[in-house]
Amino acid sequence: MYIGHKVFIKLYFTEEKVTAKQRKPLHEPTTALGKFMTNTFVPKYTNNIMGLVYVGAAVLIIIVGLRGLGTLAGKVSLIPKFLVGVDGKIDPYWVMFALFLEFSMLLLLALVTFFTPSEYIDVYSKTGVKKDSLSGNLREELEGLKNVADEEIRMVESYLEKFESLSKKVSRIQKSNFEAITNMKQTMEN
Repeated sequence: MYIGHKVFIKLYFTEEKVTAKQRKPLHEPTTALGKFMTNTFVPKYTNNIMGLVYVGAAVLIIIVGLRGLGTLAGKVSLIPKFLVGVDGKIDPYWVMFALFLEFSMLLLLALVTFFTPSEYIDVYSKTGVKKDSLSGNLREELEGLKNVADEEIRMVESYLEKFESLSKKVSRIQKSNFEAITNMKQTMEN
Protein backbone atom coordinates (compact mmCIF):
# COMPACT_ATOMS: atom_id res chain seq x y z
CA MET A 1 0.00 0.00 0.00
CA TYR A 2 1.51 3.27 -1.13
CA ILE A 3 0.99 6.09 1.37
CA GLY A 4 2.90 8.72 -0.52
CA HIS A 5 6.50 9.75 -0.19
CA LYS A 6 5.74 12.94 1.76
CA VAL A 7 3.76 11.07 4.38
CA PHE A 8 6.44 8.37 4.56
CA ILE A 9 9.19 10.96 5.03
CA LYS A 10 7.16 12.73 7.70
CA LEU A 11 6.50 9.48 9.58
CA TYR A 12 10.07 8.26 9.15
CA PHE A 13 11.74 11.40 10.44
CA THR A 14 9.30 12.41 13.18
CA GLU A 15 8.72 9.10 14.95
CA GLU A 16 11.01 8.29 17.83
CA LYS A 17 13.67 5.76 16.88
CA VAL A 18 14.21 2.71 19.05
CA THR A 19 17.75 1.40 19.01
CA ALA A 20 18.69 -2.24 19.29
CA LYS A 21 19.85 -1.72 22.88
CA GLN A 22 16.47 -0.24 23.89
CA ARG A 23 14.42 -2.92 22.16
CA LYS A 24 13.35 -6.01 24.12
CA PRO A 25 15.13 -9.17 22.99
CA LEU A 26 13.24 -11.06 20.31
CA HIS A 27 13.80 -14.41 22.02
CA GLU A 28 12.15 -13.41 25.30
CA PRO A 29 9.15 -15.67 25.95
CA THR A 30 5.72 -14.11 25.51
CA THR A 31 3.38 -17.05 26.10
CA ALA A 32 2.46 -18.50 29.47
CA LEU A 33 4.08 -21.83 28.57
CA GLY A 34 7.28 -20.08 27.48
CA LYS A 35 7.48 -18.01 30.67
CA PHE A 36 6.78 -21.07 32.82
CA MET A 37 9.39 -23.14 31.02
CA THR A 38 12.01 -20.38 31.05
CA ASN A 39 11.52 -19.13 34.60
CA THR A 40 10.41 -22.25 36.51
CA PHE A 41 10.87 -25.59 34.78
CA VAL A 42 14.22 -25.16 33.03
CA PRO A 43 16.20 -23.82 36.03
CA LYS A 44 14.87 -26.56 38.32
CA TYR A 45 14.80 -29.65 36.12
CA THR A 46 17.48 -29.29 33.41
CA ASN A 47 19.91 -31.65 35.14
CA ASN A 48 17.13 -34.15 35.89
CA ILE A 49 16.09 -34.21 32.24
CA MET A 50 19.69 -34.75 31.15
CA GLY A 51 19.96 -37.64 33.62
CA LEU A 52 16.78 -39.21 32.24
CA VAL A 53 18.16 -38.95 28.70
CA TYR A 54 21.28 -40.81 29.79
CA VAL A 55 19.19 -43.48 31.52
CA GLY A 56 17.11 -43.92 28.36
CA ALA A 57 20.27 -44.22 26.27
CA ALA A 58 21.68 -46.81 28.66
CA VAL A 59 18.48 -48.87 28.52
CA LEU A 60 18.44 -48.67 24.73
CA ILE A 61 22.07 -49.76 24.46
CA ILE A 62 21.54 -52.71 26.80
CA ILE A 63 18.35 -53.91 25.10
CA VAL A 64 19.71 -53.56 21.56
CA GLY A 65 23.01 -55.15 22.61
CA LEU A 66 21.22 -58.10 24.17
CA ARG A 67 19.02 -58.43 21.09
CA GLY A 68 22.21 -58.58 19.00
CA LEU A 69 23.46 -61.53 21.04
CA GLY A 70 20.65 -63.64 19.60
CA THR A 71 19.79 -66.86 21.40
CA LEU A 72 22.83 -66.51 23.65
CA ALA A 73 20.97 -63.78 25.56
CA GLY A 74 18.27 -66.30 26.56
CA LYS A 75 20.87 -68.73 27.93
CA VAL A 76 22.61 -66.20 30.21
CA SER A 77 21.23 -66.47 33.74
CA LEU A 78 21.87 -62.78 34.45
CA ILE A 79 19.20 -61.64 31.99
CA PRO A 80 15.64 -61.64 33.37
CA LYS A 81 13.38 -64.20 31.71
CA PHE A 82 10.59 -61.68 31.02
CA LEU A 83 12.87 -59.98 28.46
CA VAL A 84 13.38 -63.23 26.52
CA GLY A 85 10.80 -64.18 23.88
CA VAL A 86 9.73 -67.64 22.76
CA ASP A 87 12.53 -67.78 20.18
CA GLY A 88 15.21 -67.42 22.88
CA LYS A 89 16.12 -63.85 21.83
CA ILE A 90 15.21 -60.57 23.48
CA ASP A 91 11.60 -59.83 22.61
CA PRO A 92 11.29 -57.15 19.87
CA TYR A 93 8.65 -55.35 21.96
CA TRP A 94 11.35 -54.51 24.50
CA VAL A 95 13.48 -53.05 21.71
CA MET A 96 10.52 -50.94 20.60
CA PHE A 97 9.93 -49.89 24.21
CA ALA A 98 13.58 -48.83 24.59
CA LEU A 99 13.46 -46.90 21.31
CA PHE A 100 10.24 -45.14 22.34
CA LEU A 101 11.69 -44.35 25.78
CA GLU A 102 14.83 -42.79 24.29
CA PHE A 103 12.80 -40.90 21.69
CA SER A 104 10.55 -39.41 24.36
CA MET A 105 13.52 -38.46 26.55
CA LEU A 106 15.26 -36.77 23.60
CA LEU A 107 12.03 -34.96 22.76
CA LEU A 108 11.81 -33.71 26.34
CA LEU A 109 15.46 -32.61 26.19
CA ALA A 110 14.77 -30.75 22.95
CA LEU A 111 11.85 -28.95 24.59
CA VAL A 112 13.95 -27.95 27.59
CA THR A 113 16.82 -26.83 25.34
CA PHE A 114 14.41 -24.79 23.23
CA PHE A 115 13.22 -22.87 26.28
CA THR A 116 16.66 -22.45 27.86
CA PRO A 117 17.42 -18.72 27.89
CA SER A 118 20.49 -17.47 26.11
CA GLU A 119 23.44 -16.02 28.00
CA TYR A 120 22.44 -12.46 27.19
CA ILE A 121 19.09 -12.80 28.94
CA ASP A 122 20.70 -14.73 31.77
CA VAL A 123 23.31 -12.04 32.41
CA TYR A 124 20.83 -9.20 32.01
CA SER A 125 18.03 -10.63 34.14
CA LYS A 126 20.04 -12.10 37.02
CA THR A 127 22.53 -9.30 37.56
CA GLY A 128 20.28 -6.37 36.65
CA VAL A 129 23.23 -4.87 34.79
CA LYS A 130 23.29 -4.31 31.07
CA LYS A 131 25.82 -6.18 29.00
CA ASP A 132 27.56 -2.96 27.89
CA SER A 133 28.26 -1.96 31.47
CA LEU A 134 29.68 -5.41 32.11
CA SER A 135 32.13 -4.97 29.26
CA GLY A 136 32.94 -1.50 30.60
CA ASN A 137 33.72 -2.97 34.01
CA LEU A 138 35.83 -5.61 32.32
CA ARG A 139 37.79 -2.92 30.47
CA GLU A 140 38.38 -1.05 33.73
CA GLU A 141 39.55 -4.22 35.45
CA LEU A 142 41.87 -5.06 32.57
CA GLU A 143 43.32 -1.54 32.65
CA GLY A 144 43.88 -1.92 36.41
CA LEU A 145 45.58 -5.27 35.88
CA LYS A 146 47.75 -3.77 33.16
CA ASN A 147 48.80 -0.96 35.52
CA VAL A 148 49.63 -3.47 38.27
CA ALA A 149 51.64 -5.57 35.81
CA ASP A 150 53.54 -2.49 34.61
CA GLU A 151 54.35 -1.54 38.22
CA GLU A 152 55.56 -5.08 38.91
CA ILE A 153 57.81 -4.94 35.84
CA ARG A 154 59.29 -1.64 37.03
CA MET A 155 59.95 -3.14 40.48
CA VAL A 156 61.62 -6.21 38.97
CA GLU A 157 63.79 -3.99 36.75
CA SER A 158 64.74 -1.93 39.81
CA TYR A 159 65.69 -5.09 41.72
CA LEU A 160 67.74 -6.28 38.75
CA GLU A 161 69.62 -2.96 38.63
CA LYS A 162 70.31 -3.19 42.37
CA PHE A 163 71.43 -6.79 41.98
CA GLU A 164 73.81 -5.82 39.17
CA SER A 165 75.32 -3.01 41.23
CA LEU A 166 75.72 -5.34 44.24
CA SER A 167 77.23 -7.97 41.98
CA LYS A 168 79.76 -5.43 40.69
CA LYS A 169 80.61 -4.39 44.27
CA VAL A 170 81.05 -8.03 45.32
CA SER A 171 83.32 -8.71 42.35
CA ARG A 172 85.41 -5.59 43.20
CA ILE A 173 85.66 -6.75 46.82
CA GLN A 174 86.66 -10.23 45.68
CA LYS A 175 89.27 -8.75 43.35
CA SER A 176 90.70 -6.54 46.08
CA ASN A 177 90.70 -9.49 48.51
CA PHE A 178 92.50 -11.62 45.95
CA GLU A 179 95.09 -8.84 45.43
CA ALA A 180 95.49 -8.48 49.20
CA ILE A 181 96.01 -12.22 49.62
CA THR A 182 98.51 -12.22 46.75
CA ASN A 183 100.38 -9.31 48.32
CA MET A 184 100.41 -11.05 51.68
CA LYS A 185 101.84 -14.19 50.09
CA GLN A 186 104.57 -12.18 48.38
CA THR A 187 105.52 -10.38 51.58
CA MET A 188 105.62 -13.62 53.54
CA GLU A 189 107.85 -15.24 50.95
CA ASN A 190 110.29 -12.35 51.04
